[in-house]
Amino acid sequence: MNNLHSSMRLALVAVALAAATSAQADTIADWNFGSLAVVAPDNTPAATGGTQAASAATTASDVGMTNSYAEVGYSSSVSYDDIANDTNSTIGNGDTWRIRGSSSATKSTGANGWSINAPQYAQGAQFSTTTGGEQNIVLSFNWAASAQGIANMQVQYNTNVNNASGWTNVGSLLTATVGNSSTGGSYQTDTINFAALGITSVNNDATFGVRLVAAYNPTLGNYASASSVIAGSPALYNNSSGNWRFADVQIDGTAIAAVPLPASAWLLISSLGGLGMVARRRRRP
Repeated sequence: MNNLHSSMRLALVAVALAAATSAQADTIADWNFGSLAVVAPDNTPAATGGTQAASAATTASDVGMTNSYAEVGYSSSVSYDDIANDTNSTIGNGDTWRIRGSSSATKSTGANGWSINAPQYAQGAQFSTTTGGEQNIVLSFNWAASAQGIANMQVQYNTNVNNASGWTNVGSLLTATVGNSSTGGSYQTDTINFAALGITSVNNDATFGVRLVAAYNPTLGNYASASSVIAGSPALYNNSSGNWRFADVQIDGTAIAAVPLPASAWLLISSLGGLGMVARRRRRP
């Protein structure tokens, strides 16, 4: 009978632990760039934290920076991203991932990689991970553009990053802060709460990804420079300079709740409890 009573207690403890686990918030993957070497190029920075940081599914890369769009004075561009310190970054330790390009694989001068001739949503950055066992997925990121960087961003998501046509716009069009201006502009934080938007397909997803990509300015119908949009007079991106900088990119979730015990299990636990009470009464003198 003592064994039955012990079994009952263990079952109740298991139920309590399952409930606690279901409410726990988790950082799935985090790229804050602080523990990475300040080098160039760094086109695929590693995650610096999160439960899935070491997973092969957790990656970051630029999008469309290696291209053959018609740059000013150059026939092609190569990726030349780097980890750099930006004293205007008010997020974390000031280390940022700078998305840019070059006319050469060994130097940062020349074609900037960004192109006014690139199709909309064709250039930017991609962050992928697994959300296995997680729900209520939230993306947050801190970013800024240089003064001549492209002003507008669109966030996209994909439940299968291996499907090139599976990218879907989510959230509203974003406008960059100028993060390295002489007036000391700081980075901004933007958040996409998939659960609040009713998007559940990203839960428990082994091949989840988001893209942060350049978008046309609505006034121009083409890419605009960040400084011009902030000034209230959108002007075309100059097609030869500018970059985006990310100070932190994070994907969070909560553990999926354990499957509730069926009614028969609760009946068994109640029976065990009753048997335990009977056993205690019989042991009384």
